[in-house]
Amino acid sequence: MRSPLRLYGRDDELATLENLLTLLRRGDGGALVLAAPPGLGRTALLRAAAEIHRDRGPVLWATAVSSERAVPHSGLRALLGSDVVGSGAASDAGVAPGALPPDVAPRALAGRLREFADGGPLLVCVDDAHAWDAASRAALAVAARGPGAGSRIAFLLSAADGTAFAGLPTLHLAPLDEGAASALLDRLTDGTEGLDPVVRAELLREAGGNPRLLAGISGRLTPDQLAGRTPLPWPLPGGEAVLAAHAERLDDFPDRTRTLLLLAAAAQEHEPEGAGADALLLLRAGTRAGLPRAFLDRALFDGTGAGDLLQRAGSRVHLAHRLTARAVLHHAPWTRRRAAHELLATLLAESGARGGADDAPARDLPGFPDAPEARTARTTTAPPALPLAALVQRACAASGPD
Repeated sequence: MRSPLRLYGRDDELATLENLLTLLRRGDGGALVLAAPPGLGRTALLRAAAEIHRDRGPVLWATAVSSERAVPHSGLRALLGSDVVGSGAASDAGVAPGALPPDVAPRALAGRLREFADGGPLLVCVDDAHAWDAASRAALAVAARGPGAGSRIAFLLSAADGTAFAGLPTLHLAPLDEGAASALLDRLTDGTEGLDPVVRAELLREAGGNPRLLAGISGRLTPDQLAGRTPLPWPLPGGEAVLAAHAERLDDFPDRTRTLLLLAAAAQEHEPEGAGADALLLLRAGTRAGLPRAFLDRALFDGTGAGDLLQRAGSRVHLAHRLTARAVLHHAPWTRRRAAHELLATLLAESGARGGADDAPARDLPGFPDAPEARTARTTTAPPALPLAALVQRACAASGPD
């Protein structure tokens, strides 16, 4: 498959898609989920595969609409038409429309897909499939598990992560590496009179390998700013859409999860890049904020309880993606952001009065065994404690929205 100009650094992913389409053309259907946070190019890869396949057979395309997520079977209607799960399917089952048994939608979907294929290789593409209503997602998952040898249907789905379609083959997209991101930036700024090296480095650092974010930021800067003749604005504009897409997922979590994510994002905001936040500090902050201890144990030490957004490495807790931390802070009301910073500052002040946060009884916490090796590793490899002055300054400065 020839890579479109816009898909820098995705040769391996395109080769995987080409293999799926080659098998489909030979009569062996299958399924693949492209899983990635917003902005990494899952939609672009989906479109690339669809364009290639149009010369070989029919393509069925649907994009999920998050506002219809609460409407049963809205996803299937968008893909196949309103009559697919309407009165016909309902009457056949002997029930009223809108109250379909769980097995009706999968049967209706499978039947209509066979009609669309009409003996030829059919590619079914669903973008943002995780945002479909639950009934449509379930039907899609059942249908996507069916193709195999002798099938003429392949499913290509994009999703924010692989959890919505567990069990299906999943390709996780990583951020662009430095070379690919730099090449993309060259293309985005083509025609600009010289890109200042310092500006280039700042744009690449801020985008973090996210092509959509890189395009958004570079597109909002003036030629003088790109050339380094005038200062860059701060914060850099152009990332609002990507941050909003990241923040949209937060609405699916309960309030206690959003509170913990906010505390984690606020704590690591003042740490060195990639250092994360201290797990014990977050445990104390969550407890002081009234979060249940059992929930904190699961989220901070077992890696379950906050979706896949929190990851633990030793005594540190990291938000899964750099943009997730920014989205959490961007999404939270300024009053909650300020309260989070003030809480962290208060806890650090209390720890300082007692001789430091490291005095906490780590042996009593899950995942922190009372062994010399564990204590030694923690004291020698953990980054320094959060700077109290920076947290207090941040809390006092957070007087309104970004």
